[in-house]
Amino acid sequence: MVDFISYGKDMNNDELDLSTSLSFQLLRAAHGVQLHHQRALEGAPLTLSQFWVLKLVCDGTAFRPSDAARRLGVHPGDVTRLIRGLSAKGLLTRSRRGDDQRALHLAPTPKGELVAAGMAAAIAKADAALAAAAGPEGTERLIGMLDALRERAVGRA
Repeated sequence: MVDFISYGKDMNNDELDLSTSLSFQLLRAAHGVQLHHQRALEGAPLTLSQFWVLKLVCDGTAFRPSDAARRLGVHPGDVTRLIRGLSAKGLLTRSRRGDDQRALHLAPTPKGELVAAGMAAAIAKADAALAAAAGPEGTERLIGMLDALRERAVGRA
């Protein structure tokens, strides 16, 4: 089991205290990181959501929209809209292959690979700046804790 920080208060009571509410603190942290990345990506051709879908396709971990939705933990309809936008910008292709003509297969275009690589470098630099405060061990521990929370929340733990 992962050791979680309790802020010195009983986390099992029924009273909602924003200073100890995991959902509130995670929302604030996620919003802060998102703003940090948006500043780092100022002028970029894609939104963060579009970038993450394109990155998954470029990395070969999302060959279908459902793969991207599952990896991102979002509704497939949301990914479908993002894919349409990426396709319209000429950053990825959508095709039907093989026996299952219902399945949509995704592939990056050369332009998509360039855009994804440039944005990935900017995000990596932004992440490094945030991670520097926690150090390598702290960052690894934080990611482990967040993974454990996500798994518990979706019923896989």
